[in-house]
Amino acid sequence: MKKGDSKAFDILFSSYGKRLYYFAYGYLKSTEEAEGLVQEVFLRIWRNRNTLKPALSFRAYLFKIAYHHILVILRQNSFWCSYRHDIVEENIHFTEDMNERLNYQMLLDKVDAIIAQLPPRQKEILIKRKKEGIPVKEIACQLELSPKTVENHLTAALKKVKDGLGEEFVSSMFI
Repeated sequence: MKKGDSKAFDILFSSYGKRLYYFAYGYLKSTEEAEGLVQEVFLRIWRNRNTLKPALSFRAYLFKIAYHHILVILRQNSFWCSYRHDIVEENIHFTEDMNERLNYQMLLDKVDAIIAQLPPRQKEILIKRKKEGIPVKEIACQLELSPKTVENHLTAALKKVKDGLGEEFVSSMFI
């Protein structure tokens, strides 16, 4: 594989693909994320095939890369979950009585639905910033925009989310 032999790559993928999938699934508990991780890991290995060291354990190398990708995904998921909860807490002031009666999951689903309806650029920037935790300057570099433009898109997206969580929706959620 180090010399670019795609058959060797196929053999390695056949040998380790399923094991890697189950390894990832054990941590991520998501079929889509585990499948994506397997693809990412093997793509990275193919791209970096020139740096492979045949004397070292390929299995250990493979699973080490996978483990680091899993940590990144778990960190992003944690960031996103925390962000969704922050949006709800910022926009609604709960009392203990309200906490008991409010269907919190419906509110989180509403946040997701509002974000899904954002214009593509606002949605992309909001997810990069709040889900992936990427700084504004880095987002600006990635998207070839000025940091101020990124901040403007982010502000507009957050305003739409806040407006989408209006009083009518919150009032209808009470039992």
